[in-house]
Amino acid sequence: MSSASTYEASTVLELGGRGKHRGVGFVLAGRTCVRSDGGGLWNEWTLVFDDGRQGFLAEALGSFTLFFERPIAPAFESLGVGSALETGFIVAERGHAKRVARWGEVPEAPRTYRYADLSSRDGQIATIDYGATEPDVFVGRRTKLADLGLQPRAERPRFLPAPSAPRPKGLELFLAVGDEGELARARYRVIGIVHRSIRALGERYTWEEYVLHAPAEGLRWLVVADGHWNLVESVEPGLVEEVERGKSAKLGGETYRFLSSGKARVEWATGELPWEIEIGDVTDARDYVRAPHVLSCESTDDELTWSLGTYTPPDTVARAFGKRVLPKPTGRAANQPKPPGTPKRR
Repeated sequence: MSSASTYEASTVLELGGRGKHRGVGFVLAGRTCVRSDGGGLWNEWTLVFDDGRQGFLAEALGSFTLFFERPIAPAFESLGVGSALETGFIVAERGHAKRVARWGEVPEAPRTYRYADLSSRDGQIATIDYGATEPDVFVGRRTKLADLGLQPRAERPRFLPAPSAPRPKGLELFLAVGDEGELARARYRVIGIVHRSIRALGERYTWEEYVLHAPAEGLRWLVVADGHWNLVESVEPGLVEEVERGKSAKLGGETYRFLSSGKARVEWATGELPWEIEIGDVTDARDYVRAPHVLSCESTDDELTWSLGTYTPPDTVARAFGKRVLPKPTGRAANQPKPPGTPKRR
């Protein structure tokens, strides 16, 4: 698939679609497809409201954020990933991006620009466009298509192809690209698979990430290591507090204890992904646990992401995807719940 057709098909929405926000109707009047130097691909929809206002709906990694303009821009050079701002936001990502395609009515803007994505403790999200003379700032929150009265189109979206590389010898896959299954009350399709490794405590560990997509729900990941499965979703960085790096982290009032850290590396991938990766890509990774969850952080100099995994028994995954059986787990996972009736430690 050519880049032009990939860009055009990288959405679940349609130009001209109508929706409603807080009782006021709007139309999806324009769309810009954007690609970052870091490999991200997302869409920015221009919303024209019936009362004359304008908003923007970001479609990134299968999630949707409704933005309205607000003036709170610090200098780009002052932004460090993970640092806190006086506005109450932290810096989640910064970089350079290029507007690669556009359709319909969209505001005039430079083709290339610098940007920063911010996240706050109360769940707000902000993005700053440094492409104009004065920075443009947009603040909003994540939302669902159903809350906006929008329906995903029938055709499935297409994403960026994974790098072509031979499958590592001995790598066993339990799901395939194109498999569909129902988890957490939504039907997901496997769109890509990533095989990764990490060195921690002098040992090398590997795992697979099955990238799942549902048009109305966005992305999830099924991560499997040693036969243990976790259903993973992204978490806004501003909602997580690392009490002390390498000690503990807090999310939603719950404390997670430190488990491990290391350099996570991409070893192989196949299928399609909503971002561009290369074999050998490395991130700093840290895991914190509170059964049945694992709270994970990955970072580079320009990006900080958090995700929350929930332990999912192999039988649940097998039933969801119509597999007869999945391999029995080896050992015990750090976030695996204790069997009912297990006595507590005194």
